[in-house]
Amino acid sequence: LVLCNPPFHQDHTVGDATARALFAQAHGVLKSGGELRIVANRHLGYHARLTELFGGCALVAENDKFVILSARRGQ
Repeated sequence: LVLCNPPFHQDHTVGDATARALFAQAHGVLKSGGELRIVANRHLGYHARLTELFGGCALVAENDKFVILSARRGQ
């Protein structure tokens, strides 16, 4: 299990490069069936990147501003 609240800014630059690197690193260290769970601002659209990398992702919880997403490592 990897739990993460990825940053979406570095200094004054807004972007997802750090989050993408964290997602890839998590994918690399998780064993089959392992889970990455993130808390993130809704508007960042991380579900698309997690689906691309992990083959899917699930919405665990949400409110108007935040989402909790889960992605599991496949075989």
